[in-house]
Amino acid sequence: MVPPMLALWSWVIVTVILFRVLRPAGALVACLLGAYLLLPTRTSFDLPLMPTLNKHSLPAIVATVMTATVAAGVQRPRPAGAEGAGRILPGWFPGNIWIRLLFLVAVLSVGLSALVNNDTLVYGPTVRRGLGPYDAGSMVLAMAVTLLPFLLGRKMLADETGRRVLLWGLCLSASAYAFLALFEVRMSPQLNMMVYGFRPSAWIQHLRGNGYRPLVFLEHGLRLGIFLTMATLVACGLSRIDRRRRIVCLLAAAWLFGTLVLSKNLGALAIGLLLVPVALFLSTRLQIVAAAVLAGTVLFYPLLRSADLIPVDQVVGLFEKYSSANRIGSLNYRLKNEDILLDKAMQRPALGWSTFARNRVFDPETGRDISVTDGVWVIVIGESGLIGYMAQFGLLTVPILLLVRRPRQVEPSTALLALALVANLADMIPNSSLTPISWLIAGTLAGRLEQARAPAAATAGPTTTDPPRPPRLRGGQAAEEEPPLPTMRATPYTRQTTLHSRSRRG
Repeated sequence: MVPPMLALWSWVIVTVILFRVLRPAGALVACLLGAYLLLPTRTSFDLPLMPTLNKHSLPAIVATVMTATVAAGVQRPRPAGAEGAGRILPGWFPGNIWIRLLFLVAVLSVGLSALVNNDTLVYGPTVRRGLGPYDAGSMVLAMAVTLLPFLLGRKMLADETGRRVLLWGLCLSASAYAFLALFEVRMSPQLNMMVYGFRPSAWIQHLRGNGYRPLVFLEHGLRLGIFLTMATLVACGLSRIDRRRRIVCLLAAAWLFGTLVLSKNLGALAIGLLLVPVALFLSTRLQIVAAAVLAGTVLFYPLLRSADLIPVDQVVGLFEKYSSANRIGSLNYRLKNEDILLDKAMQRPALGWSTFARNRVFDPETGRDISVTDGVWVIVIGESGLIGYMAQFGLLTVPILLLVRRPRQVEPSTALLALALVANLADMIPNSSLTPISWLIAGTLAGRLEQARAPAAATAGPTTTDPPRPPRLRGGQAAEEEPPLPTMRATPYTRQTTLHSRSRRG
């Protein structure tokens, strides 16, 4: 059995080793993906004012330090022009004005929310204290650390090489993780207990019918489900991008989809059934358009829900036809809690109620908490208000909405990452599935907005190379760019060469 705190701090050494033996893009993806999938949950180290150090924040901080080292040229030199070296964008903050504005508002809004929530809330015997400048500073710093994967993805993975590293990282890590998931499908969710000595969530939440819903080392089985859905989409898309490995990618997609079915995650499975045909059969242009439509729907979901434009009754009716009574009851319970939480959030619509459970609903006499927060959107809007919600979800969706302005210039790898992200966004409506991987993909797409106009002279490190031009594929999966110019003949110029060319012309 491994002590959870030892495993957490050991990842600092693992990250340093990864950046020493791998290229920067691969090291970053391996660091954040490995930490998310393998490190223990509910294990943290708290310091005054500083953000909590856990499996999400500590790897991001160490990866930022190592990335800064690479960008400064201190990293061990590598051969110039090495294949797959990738491009590093200059600076740390987004270059696009809209993304930069959203980033600043997302960081500052949590602090402003704390400052305006200085009143004490009393619900019978339950008291929620008011917040002050100390809390505001701590929350701003915590949000900045939360968004570090966004900045790292934007800086390190913006070009074609970086995007493909991220895609293959998602596909391969999920394919290996599926073995652990299937073990828990058969033997029950016990790997976290076997390795770290505790259960990250209630046992009853992972009993489904006559079987089990796996979670491996994640916070909940629902997060495992959406991760498998995203990886399935990536594997399907890679089968069209990398024709040499088409069969391998299709086999990986079938393996991941089968694991998803056996994992008993109905919501994630529904999202997969909706988007897998998009990844397999639609062109790149239609893929990015579909991703933009879904991203826009998620961004404005609170407004659509408040205006009764979301067909909630029809969704419940569909579940009643094809689902069990327990799942129908769970859905109705979630919708009821969303309504009461949204009603309370609208009492302070601009900046919300801040943290420390001030956004939850309590019985005014007994002080008992009568609400359950599941969806990310209702949590964010309750804590940071509409301003914080539009900023945070804007960072996740606006890069896709800006890319769709020129759909013919979008590469297949970019469209595929957008599809994986909107699958995650759709799952954030009913569930709390916002993770560092979500921010990493969003940052990669934000960097794609800058990568095309980033001057080559501004790229850092000795391994700077231009990203390869995506190949023109068959079956509607064209890169939708002009074909590359023909290369020059390798034959040296001689008199015999010239005479031979003239004889062939005439």
